Amino acid sequence: MKYLTFFGLAALLGLFSACTKDPLKDLTLEESQVFITNYDKSVNFSQYQTFSILDSVLVIGNQGNGSSLTDIDIQFLTQVVDQMKALGYTYVSPQDNPDLGINVAQVRNSFLNVVSQPISPFLGNFWGGGFGYGYGYGYPAYFSYYQTRENYWYMEMIDFKNPDTANNQVKVVWNAEIRGNGLFEPDLLNSVIQQVFEQSTYLNKN
Repeated sequence: MKYLTFFGLAALLGLFSACTKDPLKDLTLEESQVFITNYDKSVNFSQYQTFSILDSVLVIGNQGNGSSLTDIDIQFLTQVVDQMKALGYTYVSPQDNPDLGINVAQVRNSFLNVVSQPISPFLGNFWGGGFGYGYGYGYPAYFSYYQTRENYWYMEMIDFKNPDTANNQVKVVWNAEIRGNGLFEPDLLNSVIQQVFEQSTYLNKN
């Protein structure tokens, strides 16, 4: 009877899985994108009038550090400038003492992951009757390896107007991470950046 019950449950689960779409597989590029923004809640952004931005994109992560200025990088930087102007800020060169400085970076990481199989030597009472509790599998464990990569955008806004002169420091007052798929597609990039700034309504000076 236990066998029949288990078989019936397995058949039912199989039926559900056959009729259910994979929610991650069916996402569009836009639906996969995540915008994470954060800001210093003690800051009143109306005090800032001018801004500047680095003329290249920083590259950071465990794949090496440096800078980049590809066509997609130029498009990203240009769109950030346009969005800041639309919010009421004035663009100036770094030599003109801007109130805010903006850094844009690509974060590139690669990880090697290890999975031990079997999953666990302790089955507990899952199979009933106490079988397997405290017992290991009767064949040797082995490991499988897989590699994952991530490549996403990061932005930060630095307060140059109010430096901490005592400690020779400046403060990051806003940052954003943009993750997901399609982040480096020219046709999608402008809308991606626009959504980041639309999400940060407190930046608007108009």
